[in-house]
Order: sequence, then C-alpha cells, then structure tokens
Amino acid sequence: MQPSEIEEMYYYEYWYYVQNLQEYIKAKNKQTSEQSEQQEKQSAAMRSQTSPKMPKVPSMKAPTFKMPKL
Repeated sequence: MQPSEIEEMYYYEYWYYVQNLQEYIKAKNKQTSEQSEQQEKQSAAMRSQTSPKMPKVPSMKAPTFKMPKL
C-alpha cells in the first residue's frame, strides 16, 4: 500500500488496517516460534540418539626384562 493511499484513508479504515497487520505479525511470530521449538526438539532427539562411542583402549602388555646372571 502506498503512503498516499494510507493518508487518504478514513480513521476507522486505518485502524482496521493496523489491527490486521498486528494480527498477521502475531500469527507469523507464533508460527516461527513453534517451528523453532520443533526443530530444537528434533535436534535434541538426534543428539540423544547418536551418543558418542567410547574408543577402544589398546591392550597394554607389560615389558619383559631379562636380568643378567651374576
């Protein structure tokens, strides 16, 4: 809507126009917040399902020493 069109509106038309814009913005904000909450829940679920695996510890062998004979 052009500024000249807004200036030519009656007060009640302008008031309804602003009210409609407010309702539209509130609905969009609610929709985006719900989508972000769903994405957070999905990412949290994915993180919990793919828990990191512990690496295998290599087997340690004790060193063997040969003692010299006296």
